[in-house]
Amino acid sequence: SITTYRMSIDETTGLEDRKVALKGSLNGFLGYDAVREVIYDGNAGGNPNRIGIDFVPNRTRNANRIELFCNGRESELVTYESQQQSKELPQSKQQAMLLPGGKIFLNSEYIRQVTFSLSQEFGVARQVSGNYAHFWTWKGNDSDPERIEGNLLTAAYLDAQDPLFFEEPSKPVVVYAHNLIGRKVVV
Repeated sequence: SITTYRMSIDETTGLEDRKVALKGSLNGFLGYDAVREVIYDGNAGGNPNRIGIDFVPNRTRNANRIELFCNGRESELVTYESQQQSKELPQSKQQAMLLPGGKIFLNSEYIRQVTFSLSQEFGVARQVSGNYAHFWTWKGNDSDPERIEGNLLTAAYLDAQDPLFFEEPSKPVVVYAHNLIGRKVVV
C-alpha cells in the first residue's frame, strides 16, 4: 500500500526535521491524526539521541507514549558511475549498475523503543521495550532533479529479557523493507 507523509529537510544544515517527519509518518501509516506531540531537541545543548512521542488519548490501541533512544548512527556518501557513463563498459558490468545518478547517501541508526500504555493494574503503566535498526539508502533521479528515491530496511532484534534472546542475541529476527520516494515541495 502507499502511504504519503511530509518530511522536512533544513536547506542550511541538510538535516531532517525529526518532529515533522515522525509525526507525519506515524499519522500517515495509521491513516488518521493520532500524534499529539513529538518532543525532540537535536540542537546544540539538546539531546539528539532521545525522542518522545505523545499520542492523543484513546487514539491508539497500543501506545499512550513512546520514548526512542537512538545511537550507533553512521552515514556515508558513495560515488558511482551512472548508466550513461557505463555504456562504454562490457555488458556484464553494465547489468551490475542498476542505479542511475552519481551519488548514493547511506545512513543507519540503532533504536531502543520503550512504549507506554494502559495496563490491567490501576496506576501502573504497561511498558514494552524493543530494539531495531534502520538502514536508509537515498539516490537522486537523473530525469527529475526534484525527486529522490530510496529504501528503508528495518531490522528488529530480540530484547535481552526475551526468553529466546540467548538463542539469537545479535542477528535480526525480522526485516521489513520499504521503498521511498521524496519530492521537493516549497511551502
